[in-house]
Amino acid sequence: MREVPEPATHADEVRALLHEARARHAELRERVGPQLRASLPVDATGITQALAHVAQALGVADELEARQAREHRANPAVLHGRVFGRAPLGAETVLAAFVDGARVRAALLQDVADAAGGQPLAAEVAALLAADPSPGDLADPGALEALEASYAAQERAVLRVAQALDR
Repeated sequence: MREVPEPATHADEVRALLHEARARHAELRERVGPQLRASLPVDATGITQALAHVAQALGVADELEARQAREHRANPAVLHGRVFGRAPLGAETVLAAFVDGARVRAALLQDVADAAGGQPLAAEVAALLAADPSPGDLADPGALEALEASYAAQERAVLRVAQALDR
């Protein structure tokens, strides 16, 4: 009789999603030219997938997806497309779009943290996110590094929520 492996924990699943997305992003950046590479400074795919995973586990996936879509309607890249069509995005618009995406995800992370562990977990997640906030001044030479740190904080936050679900 074959042994059936234990199902992965939520934390294991989140780690795998984040790892796979990081690897795909690095591979993509290696394959594209410098101009397109500049438009892909960070990638939220893993965070978004992990967030969807914990939302599914909490039974709030549909609500989270609808809210995320609603919140992204005013993203700078989306607005640029509505006004200018397929005209190339400037570097500041690209950065602003990623910052706005981080803002939306931070709010969603707070909500799933609250649903997963109440106020104590929500406060812990808020502290993780506050330690590495998204850049406020996009013209600041350190804005990209701040954005990268903000995305890393969101990865830590969604992993923390997954760990809480495993308890």
